[in-house]
Amino acid sequence: MEYLLKANGTVKQCFVEDCHRIGQLLYWQKCGADCIQVREYKQLRWLLINDTLQSVVTTDDPSQLHFPHLQHLAKLWQSIPVPQSILELGLGGGAIHNYLRLTYPNCNLISIEKNPDIIHCYTHFFDKKSDSNLRCLDAEIELEREQVYDWIILDLFSKLDVPLFLYKQQFYRKIYKKLSKNGCLFINFLSQHDSQLKQLESILLRTFSIQPTIKHISGYANHIVLLKK
Repeated sequence: MEYLLKANGTVKQCFVEDCHRIGQLLYWQKCGADCIQVREYKQLRWLLINDTLQSVVTTDDPSQLHFPHLQHLAKLWQSIPVPQSILELGLGGGAIHNYLRLTYPNCNLISIEKNPDIIHCYTHFFDKKSDSNLRCLDAEIELEREQVYDWIILDLFSKLDVPLFLYKQQFYRKIYKKLSKNGCLFINFLSQHDSQLKQLESILLRTFSIQPTIKHISGYANHIVLLKK
């Protein structure tokens, strides 16, 4: 695994570029316009959609985070009070879900994923135990429920051509209402154009009435956005 990971545990660029060719193919599924794969090399297992790397886990230690933006998120989480409830919007291969479940075992963690094929991949290839905290729902449907959360983690930006509702103020107004007092919103935002980031920043400022904290992950399109209610 040494040639796939850096010393700090993050994936090397060569792995990101070749992940659809290396390792053993465990699963392949055509879902409409999308192709889902699960591949494995030694203790590493990863999820791809249309040959693009979505999530990587270490099978014997699923709490490890192998993307720089996830390691940055973990540092943010470790610097604030432990939550009692977390809502994750977007599952992927479950790297965030696994980390949170193992790091905060007494927290009420709910993860939302609208694609049943992604949930199938997670429960068959990335889950160490039966998990009842997964819901196969559209994010907007979940936001209509009355339950509030200390943290909301938005990780729906799996590609640059994102759903339009993620740029609508109404969507973030619903998120605002779902946050408990002093709750935190974390967004993994993919952007290659400043205009996209500025548009999101403007919407969040109007919704929360505070300036969001934004950290660009060097070498990647990821921006980590933090807002406190």
